[in-house]
Amino acid sequence: MKLKLNEAVSSPNDLRGLISELGDYAKWYGQNAIKKQVHAKHISHEQPELSPAAKAILQEWASEHPVTRASLDELIQSLERHVKDARVMTITLAAPATTGIKKQLTAWCRDNVAPDVLVRFEFNQTLLGGMVVRFGSHIYDWSLRRQILDGRTKFPEVLRNV
Repeated sequence: MKLKLNEAVSSPNDLRGLISELGDYAKWYGQNAIKKQVHAKHISHEQPELSPAAKAILQEWASEHPVTRASLDELIQSLERHVKDARVMTITLAAPATTGIKKQLTAWCRDNVAPDVLVRFEFNQTLLGGMVVRFGSHIYDWSLRRQILDGRTKFPEVLRNV
């Protein structure tokens, strides 16, 4: 089963955070399952706090798999393989990306590039505006700085006409 990652989980670090959350949940789930089997008096019904992205992954997984400790471990291993093997696109902006921008760009990349792509966001103030995209061995520079540098021979002409 190919899991669909939430747009909030864009980068490899986001996915590692999700794996950590699911690992804590799997540990809690396994401990409670053992306590139920041995009829322990104290069973913790208070599960670890999960992010909306972790809840969505768990719900999607549970729709096709029984929820057991082994099944949760399988989910975590699948996500760890994805972190290791996934194609990563790096988008560099002139300022730190807001959550909304990250979600929009990640959704666009997953719709138009690859559904399993991970997107790493960086920022570099010297870009002035626009973005630089690195994917594999390709670099696409749509920055304002690049446009100014490319048009530097036209700049004096523009100033003379002002």
